[in-house]
Amino acid sequence: MKKNAKERAELTTNINASKIENEKIRATIKKDFPHVKNPSKNDIVRYKLYQELSYNAFKNLYTDEKIDYEKLYSKTYDIDHIIPQSKVFDDSFSNKVLVPRQSNLDKGNKTAYDFMSNKSAENLEKYLSIVETLFKEKKITKAKYQKLLKQESEIGDGFIDRDLRDSQYIAKKARNLLYEICRVVTPTTGSVTARLREDWDLVNIMQELNFDKFKALGLTEMVEKKDGSFKERIVDWSKRNDHRHHAMDALTVAFTKHNHIQYLNFLNARKNETHKEHNVIIGIEDKETTWKKDDDGNKKRVFKLPIPNFRQVAKEHLENILVSHKAKNKVVTKNKNKTKSKNGERTKVELTPRGQLHKETVYGKYQYYINKDEKISAKFNEEIISKVAHPIYKNLLLQRLSENENDPKKAFAGKNVLTKNPIHLNDEKTETLPEIVKLTWLEEDYSIRKDITPDNFKDVKTIEKILDEGVKRILLRRLNEFDNDPKKAFSDLEKNPIWLNEEKRISIKRVTISGVKNAEFLHYKKDHFGNEILDDNGQKISVDFVSTGNNHHVAIYRDEKGNLQERVVSLFDAVQLVNSGEPVIDKTYNQGLGWQFLFTMKQNEYFVFSNEKTGFNPKEIDLLDAENKKKISPNLFRVQKISSKDYMFNNHLETVAISGEILKTKKELSGVMYHYIQTPARLKDIIKVRLNHLGDIVKIGEY
Repeated sequence: MKKNAKERAELTTNINASKIENEKIRATIKKDFPHVKNPSKNDIVRYKLYQELSYNAFKNLYTDEKIDYEKLYSKTYDIDHIIPQSKVFDDSFSNKVLVPRQSNLDKGNKTAYDFMSNKSAENLEKYLSIVETLFKEKKITKAKYQKLLKQESEIGDGFIDRDLRDSQYIAKKARNLLYEICRVVTPTTGSVTARLREDWDLVNIMQELNFDKFKALGLTEMVEKKDGSFKERIVDWSKRNDHRHHAMDALTVAFTKHNHIQYLNFLNARKNETHKEHNVIIGIEDKETTWKKDDDGNKKRVFKLPIPNFRQVAKEHLENILVSHKAKNKVVTKNKNKTKSKNGERTKVELTPRGQLHKETVYGKYQYYINKDEKISAKFNEEIISKVAHPIYKNLLLQRLSENENDPKKAFAGKNVLTKNPIHLNDEKTETLPEIVKLTWLEEDYSIRKDITPDNFKDVKTIEKILDEGVKRILLRRLNEFDNDPKKAFSDLEKNPIWLNEEKRISIKRVTISGVKNAEFLHYKKDHFGNEILDDNGQKISVDFVSTGNNHHVAIYRDEKGNLQERVVSLFDAVQLVNSGEPVIDKTYNQGLGWQFLFTMKQNEYFVFSNEKTGFNPKEIDLLDAENKKKISPNLFRVQKISSKDYMFNNHLETVAISGEILKTKKELSGVMYHYIQTPARLKDIIKVRLNHLGDIVKIGEY
């Protein structure tokens, strides 16, 4: 809430980049330091702090001695807090440096600046010079620079208040709104929540909740801890993979006391008897904290548990959470636009679509020939025979079909199969019509113009879509010249152009590629007077085609034979239906043929699946009973995306959208993380449910 949209987007980009960087560092540590078999977060921080000193020839800031890379992961060096944690609640990277262990011990509870100022004037001057240089060369952040120069006398209190002053409008507004319904509103921050999660042993709960299902799929691994023991964990796990981590944070915040925040807010007052808050903080420390030994046997102060068995109780509540999303049901929004005129105020009701009607790109329409060899069989009806390229073969096949009441089974199967009853090409019956004939027909497609960029043409497959064969060969050759690296091949085309004709200085910057098979037209072709132009048959000519792309729903029906059938309705079509006063969901579609409407699938709607492996059958339990949430949870899936015979369902707990990469590399997660269905027949046993905003199932079936 404290960050605006641009900052959140940048944060997401930075997080993704950081993940990639951390994986590279983890690989480097494993390679260079074999004894560090499972690099932890702190190990990665240690490596980054070492690299931070590269501009200073890897000399540490306190003694100006070079860090021995070979001993980086030994007891020779420590990660020191620039401003001690006993003074300020700050465990960020900007408050850390890599120094010799003895220097860390000598520094004690002093700030880095105070520690260096107690040395000789020469040492302090050199320290300040190095810090200034590192900052000017952008090797350290402004935050670290300021902390390296901060004296204890300059350490302020109340980081909560500072955070609130720096907050965005929405955070301040939320606080003011809460004051309208609550007598006391105590602000907190993510750092406080993180500390309480750790002290209350909630950190690994999310992994534990997911552990069994991943272990059953063979997606866990044994990792060696620093003490030589082993522990089992989920491969590539992050708590952010599960939506319930928000609930865990909310639970932590719910049990956060004013005392917790005040204690962390005034850590500097603990050992400063002259501080105005000293007695209060000591009182809170005695009441709210206790001593606990960490994995290394070191004692540290932690906050007491808010209730007995807090971890187990929290875990049980988290297991019973169903995560709800707002379904995308609405097609249009009614807006009343008021305008003033001489005759008074006019009100006009307009309908605004609730989403993107079509992709921005306008497609061009073209036709191309398809050639295919096909064996003559019982499926050779009049439509298929019309595609036979050889005119004599076509006429003879049509004649055989006509002689058999236009029934292809009678004409080309059974006793009339060509091997038993051939079709002769001459009166002498020396030549017969071959069993395999060539079919030729015109297909319609829609083209699109695209810039040549690494993203648009990342591999051979995407280049193959280029319609111009000559241009296609040039781009394939270019990609090959750069070892199939699209970033090298198709970047900076101004400096390194792709020549269509170098002599005439004609370069290729944009190309026409095949687009989509189905599209909607926006306009009819007109002349410069605005009159519609007709084709040779007197029909209007459609122009400006677009791919509708954004589907509103897929309706599922049971036909007269009991088979499930689909009908896809795009948002483009849905808006047209609303404008014409027709229902968006056609429950009477093909009713005359015996079809029965069953349900629709819209984005973010929920369905309960059966599970053969666990024996779960949604028809055998009461889905409305909150006591069954734990059983329902693994089998509750949300519609992620829909198109014709292509339905993607994501488990309601999953935060990661299912991509093509996941489908290829994590097939074992099918039925656990996702359901990918490509035929309506596989939808017969699923049950549609509706969740309210609290995660309770309130309706079963279509609504």
